[in-house]
Amino acid sequence: MKNLLVVSLIAFTSTQVFAMDSLSDLVWKNRIVLVFGNADDLKVARQTNVLLTQKAELDERDMVVIGVTEDRATRIYGEVPALDPATIREDANIVSDDFQFVLVGKDGGIKLRSREVVSDNQMFELIDRMPMRRSEQE
Repeated sequence: MKNLLVVSLIAFTSTQVFAMDSLSDLVWKNRIVLVFGNADDLKVARQTNVLLTQKAELDERDMVVIGVTEDRATRIYGEVPALDPATIREDANIVSDDFQFVLVGKDGGIKLRSREVVSDNQMFELIDRMPMRRSEQE
């Protein structure tokens, strides 16, 4: 019975850890912000501006920012390999072209999802509470 519990926990953890397989080249190296929406969406522009005013903080937390429209995944900040927007949308369970902010942890798991613009304080406070981030600061 004990072994079954351990196997179940490992299976559950593995599912969460690799929730964003499309970003596997970045996992364990970067925290990833995905900004979904149409290029002309005002929320996309506001979110991008919020993020780009905090470059030092993004660097300090090993972050990259990727904009994802229906047909394109674009580097907004950081070093990012070529990515397939359809696969990212599928992995993140994004079914519309509406604005959505998704924060992916270094483990590949989705840590925050919002349909509203996320403030830099809200995002950085969440990241700074994460165990991996705390170990990086020691």
